[in-house]
Amino acid sequence: MQVAHSEPSDYDQKCEIRLGVASWDDGSCKHNSIKYTWFDKNKRAARGGEFPVEALPQALDFAIRKGYVRIHYK
Repeated sequence: MQVAHSEPSDYDQKCEIRLGVASWDDGSCKHNSIKYTWFDKNKRAARGGEFPVEALPQALDFAIRKGYVRIHYK
C-alpha cells in the first residue's frame, strides 16, 4: 500500500487506520484500499489487513446484520 492518509485507531491507539493506493494497483493509482495497521516488535507496520475501499459498505452492512457492530445515534 502506498499510504496517503493515516490516523490513530480509536479501537487501539497503538494501531493506525491507513488509506491509500492499493498494493495490487497497476500503476494507474485508480485502486484504493484501507488498512488496519498494527506494528511488530521492531515498530514496523505489519502486513495484511488491506482491502478495497469500495468493499467497506458491504463489510459494514454484513457486520451489522450479523450483530458484530451496532450503529448508535447520539
